Amino acid sequence: MTGATGRLGGTGRHVATELLRRGLPVRAMVRRLDERSEVLRDAGMEVVVADFFDYTGLVAALEGIEAAYFTYPVGSGLTEAAGLFAAAGRRQGLRRVVDLSLDAAFPESTSPQGRAQWVTEQIFEWAGFGGAHLRVAAFFMENLPALYGHQVRELGEIRNSFGDFEPSWIAGSDVGAMGAVLLAEPESVTDRTTTVGAAERAGHAAIAEIISKVTGRPVRYRPLPPEEWRDELTANLAAAGQPNPTAAAHLSAQSVALRHDSTHLVTDDIRRLTGRPAVTLEDFLDRNRRSFLPDPGQGAAEG
Repeated sequence: MTGATGRLGGTGRHVATELLRRGLPVRAMVRRLDERSEVLRDAGMEVVVADFFDYTGLVAALEGIEAAYFTYPVGSGLTEAAGLFAAAGRRQGLRRVVDLSLDAAFPESTSPQGRAQWVTEQIFEWAGFGGAHLRVAAFFMENLPALYGHQVRELGEIRNSFGDFEPSWIAGSDVGAMGAVLLAEPESVTDRTTTVGAAERAGHAAIAEIISKVTGRPVRYRPLPPEEWRDELTANLAAAGQPNPTAAAHLSAQSVALRHDSTHLVTDDIRRLTGRPAVTLEDFLDRNRRSFLPDPGQGAAEG
């Protein structure tokens, strides 16, 4: 299990939790032992320390493992990590991999992350693993507080270059639940490349209205040209101590590509695969409303 301590989306953690609920043993790979890995251990997971770029550590982490979930953050290094993971998996007899991908995964994608995700899918194909490429044709709801929380808190604005395009929105917990089904029930994989949609669609102006409603503060949407948004993202990530030009390039490229030819889907995949309703956008924003409030203490007693 990779990505179990991931912050944005946290799909690995949700996959692991769902597998534990099924009574299945779970081994979580972490880069270091800290309070986050201790939470995983307390939940009943076996925790091993390894790094995507340490082949020897990956070989040890995959010993005795039959099926694995592979996820990697938006950023550089994805294809190298996938290659080392696949090589270690072949050495250890790994049989199935469910790898988290995205709808922009094709060789001509304008997004560097999309091209890298496509190569990653090919690596797992060449390695001969079963399983599924889980392509998510939607944006993670977790992007909203992560990308726009500081803008809303400081400026009362959401700023990007999506304009009036209405993305599909999905919660990391729902993606994790679907990933767990595909991993634990091989017969549920009907398409090697399994593209799943979200349950609802909403533009950023509508999202600003929802945030206004749940926080009681006025929030508006301000569209930016793609290049300006890319530069603003790059600067904001660097200022936050998390420089990631790949993520900035991916998001700004998607803002253009999706308006030209949308690949986002609205489907019943979440209910079809998991048997439960999808997390709604309004519920997610309500639960995370403190991320959009100037004073982190406001609303603390509201749960």
